[in-house]
Amino acid sequence: MNVFVLAVPSRCIGCRACEIACVDAHMKSDMGQAMEQGQPFSPRISVIRESGVTAPIQCRQCEDAPCAKACPVDAIRCDGKSVAIDAELCFGCKACLAACPFGAMQVGLVNWESEAPVAHKCDLCSGYRDKPACVSVCPAGALSVFSNESLKKLSVSKRRETARLMVYDGN
Repeated sequence: MNVFVLAVPSRCIGCRACEIACVDAHMKSDMGQAMEQGQPFSPRISVIRESGVTAPIQCRQCEDAPCAKACPVDAIRCDGKSVAIDAELCFGCKACLAACPFGAMQVGLVNWESEAPVAHKCDLCSGYRDKPACVSVCPAGALSVFSNESLKKLSVSKRRETARLMVYDGN
């Protein structure tokens, strides 16, 4: 199973620190200098505000990735841990955007040396640190990294809580 980052919307305060950390983690130069030079701000996570709820949306690293199946040039592949995009192969057709069930794919400039827009999405800050930048900086603790083991623990915990509630309710 792939590792992914998941948000708890009730904890998200909409500060967008995750977006800034994402851009900073993926820039090759100083972010302040890059912004002064007019380089695009292209986070791989998007904070969405809808119906009174604020939540960061990012790639769920699907094992059976619809975006990869939709890519006509096989620029999107599952590497066993996450879903990765080969920017050299991508030509910005946007088929992955239409296929993603979470709206996590984006097409835009991610490399200031090239003029062509390409697909980009959360890559779990591959090669960055021990955990993704967005998770590291979230002041509200709304973002967590989930793996197969952590999902199993969560499932066991929820089953126990449900059983406890059923006993107290007399069901």
